[in-house]
Amino acid sequence: MPDITWTESALDIVLHHIPKNVESMIDLGCGRGIVGAIVRIYRDPKRVVGVDVFKPYLDFCEKRGIYTELLQWDLRNLPLPFNDDEFDLAVALEVLEHMPKAKGLLLVEELERIANRIIVSTPTIFFRQPLYDENLFQKHISIWHYNEFKQKGYIVRGIGGLRLPAPRSKHCREISYALGRLTYLFPGLSTSMIAIKAKHNR
Repeated sequence: MPDITWTESALDIVLHHIPKNVESMIDLGCGRGIVGAIVRIYRDPKRVVGVDVFKPYLDFCEKRGIYTELLQWDLRNLPLPFNDDEFDLAVALEVLEHMPKAKGLLLVEELERIANRIIVSTPTIFFRQPLYDENLFQKHISIWHYNEFKQKGYIVRGIGGLRLPAPRSKHCREISYALGRLTYLFPGLSTSMIAIKAKHNR
């Protein structure tokens, strides 16, 4: 099992759900720009906006030219300063669990306002996450269930490890990780999920 647990383990699945003709994208909670970089490499949209509340991450992204635009913004403060349907795609990976549930639900609605296609990912179990890079916003606050997205018309897939009833020993975590891809069609069995919604087919 990889030691780098803060990196999205299913970036290939995320990319699979991003159309090849995407021209504009906003990455909410962009962090160090992993998603932005991959989308720039494989989809090459004209506009890629990164948004994060933690300035050191934005400084890192700016030095490397990952995004065409960067914005420091607390995602709990809504509405976002963007127009309706301004983006082809809005991505928020591993963001919702860092927000109170009510604020997270409002953010999902806001993503649907500003973009045609929405991709979010979040754990489906609660775990205590250490602070990376001394970022106080890394704390996990809420838990999400796949049915919450299915009821809103999202396609939901499992992208985490296989849920196991046994204690979370290192051995169990390794087994869970190894069997994780089996949960793709059964998000209720996964420790993490991705939810995708397109308002219009384009």
